[in-house]
Amino acid sequence: MGGVYREWKVAGVPGGVLWSSVSGGSETRVLPDGCLDLLWSSRSGLLVAGPDRTAHLSRSAPGDRWIGLRLPPGTGPAVFGVPAEELRDRRVSLADLWGRAAAEVTERVEAALAAPGDEAAGVLTRVARDRLRAAG
Repeated sequence: MGGVYREWKVAGVPGGVLWSSVSGGSETRVLPDGCLDLLWSSRSGLLVAGPDRTAHLSRSAPGDRWIGLRLPPGTGPAVFGVPAEELRDRRVSLADLWGRAAAEVTERVEAALAAPGDEAAGVLTRVARDRLRAAG
């Protein structure tokens, strides 16, 4: 059985795309796009997906929930504070990159998940926007 996937444009992060998914319990082939993503998953918490050179198979159990912010090429390194090549073909816990600062973002995302609507996506957007401003 298939899942539900949707995406929408985001204000404040030029070229950024928010997306959400609830898995139907299958493998999904993620095609390489040169982008880095800030992801939250119900199973893994906050992750960073680096740019892939080949398709990546994502496996999810039925009902797994994902929220992501896809950052266009060239933007991710300013948000995450590391060169894109260090994240190439990898999925990394945000805590591995940001340490304790990632715990605060996790708390904000999880609190937002309890609210109606897409507030958790808004948290990801604000985090990226604030990091871009600080790097700017």
